[in-house]
Amino acid sequence: MEKAKISTRQLLILVLIFETVSAIISGFGAEAKQDAWITAIIGMLGGICLFLIYHRLSLFYPDLPITEYAKKILGPVVGRFIALLYVVYFLFNGSLVIREFASMAVSFVFIQTPFLVIIALMLVAVMYVIGKGIEVLSRTAELFFAVLFLVTTTGLTLILTSGNVDLQNLRPVLEEGWLTVLKQSIPGTVVFPFGEVIVFLMLFPYVNEKRKMKKTVITGLLISGCFIGFIMMVNVSVLGVDLFTRTQYPLLTTSQLIEGRAFLERLDALFLVTAIVGGFFRISIYLYATIIGTATLFGIPSYRKLIIPLSMVMFICSIAIASNYVEFIYTGLRVVRFYVQIPMLFIIPLILLLVGWIQEKKKLNSAH
Repeated sequence: MEKAKISTRQLLILVLIFETVSAIISGFGAEAKQDAWITAIIGMLGGICLFLIYHRLSLFYPDLPITEYAKKILGPVVGRFIALLYVVYFLFNGSLVIREFASMAVSFVFIQTPFLVIIALMLVAVMYVIGKGIEVLSRTAELFFAVLFLVTTTGLTLILTSGNVDLQNLRPVLEEGWLTVLKQSIPGTVVFPFGEVIVFLMLFPYVNEKRKMKKTVITGLLISGCFIGFIMMVNVSVLGVDLFTRTQYPLLTTSQLIEGRAFLERLDALFLVTAIVGGFFRISIYLYATIIGTATLFGIPSYRKLIIPLSMVMFICSIAIASNYVEFIYTGLRVVRFYVQIPMLFIIPLILLLVGWIQEKKKLNSAH
């Protein structure tokens, strides 16, 4: 691990960008139709519950990432296997994210450009920043956050004042009942994007004010959940339920419907650039976690030696993960959600917490 420190403010900004960027671009909660905003709130609350587990887990070994203390809690053999699973998980999720943003860029702007080129260019930028270290990545996020905030606020103000918003599209609330919304939220919106905050267990050792980490991340999850819920309300109120559930990228489609004034044209390009910048940080966090996890797992002193080989693996995975968009959605929504996210975000952390807690109790008893 490198010797670096990040502030709680930088941690908050990284959490905000990481949690919101993919959710507001993709068809988040579309299955719940006009109640998509409710699934965001439920997902946020579930994500906070999961984070409380992750945070308690990190207190066992506050200066180590999860790939290190898994070995201390479960022993060298089982612990190494669990650490390897998390490294593969971070790599796989990073591949999904980069494929998602490359597909979006090709669909809206770079129509004639192979998405292989888009993926390669994004990875080169990510590799450069990661090579500079986590401090540079955090400071870059801090710098760009002000730009992202300004662009997003301006874009949303233009949408809300365009006259296209119809709040009647949000009615009836809970038309199909609470049970339907809960089925869409658990595990759906709990694991994506809120449960994915588990990747920050790889960054916690770098935070300089550890006693404020819990409050900082929970604040980030609360703001992210409310913001995602608000964006879903805007999308449904502008697009209507039918178009909202059918469109691939609801927010970009919403921005395309803004018309009537010349300076409002091509608002989708503004959102697209903002999304790609946000996606850059989400990919960077996943790739950084993969590299640090691999370095600690195999005892490699300099993580920078792994940047090129693991970036190439992510590049190949992002291409091989699906042959087309339909297969990509099926992999992301069905296979990953039920067969990957549930064990990695729910089951394994709970096992680690239980075993760690028993070990802690034994140490306390033997000390007395």
